[in-house]
Amino acid sequence: MQKFGKALGYTVLALVVVFGLLRVLLFKTWAVPTTLRLSASVAPTLDGGDFVLLLTRGTPGFGDLVRCKDPEDPTQYVVGRIIGVEGDKIEITARSVEVNGKRYNTVQACPPRKYQTLHPNTEAEVELECGVVEMGGGWHYRGQTKSKTSPSTFKAEVGEGMVYLLSDNIDLYDDSREFGTLERATCKERVVFRFVGKNGWGDADARMTVIR
Repeated sequence: MQKFGKALGYTVLALVVVFGLLRVLLFKTWAVPTTLRLSASVAPTLDGGDFVLLLTRGTPGFGDLVRCKDPEDPTQYVVGRIIGVEGDKIEITARSVEVNGKRYNTVQACPPRKYQTLHPNTEAEVELECGVVEMGGGWHYRGQTKSKTSPSTFKAEVGEGMVYLLSDNIDLYDDSREFGTLERATCKERVVFRFVGKNGWGDADARMTVIR
């Protein structure tokens, strides 16, 4: 029994060391800020208060959810999905997203669940409709409000060394439709995993989840 306890202790210690090295070399942890604008823009994938893991190595690409320096306040961050890289042509009309002539819209509804956020202007609770989008060889969730939106059109051609970001909440957004393209060098951190959601360990839908 004593040998077993010692072996278990060594195993735990080794795991702690390995995790520590990985965290230093490959990952960062981050608590998503609870500001209304950011919280609304990342819904339904994330929420303000979520505790997440950021992958800091490699080059994020098309369809990846990334954390970038806020171009309006370099002490803060924006979170969005890369839908355009150098040379890409983007057109967003209302809720329809087109990249180089190909549409990337929802193909099916998300699993049954109540998706909601707070409106960044009124602070009122807003229920979201959630759909699945196929992009970059994978898929992710995209949210929209239940109210109608204006048919505004945004067009852009992504310049050298830049990326175009789109919020996962296509209606209550904080993305390149607001601040234009961003330098790719400021968007190196991919959001890949959520340890626990804003409501704590008791929220089974938000704990220990891979972020797509």
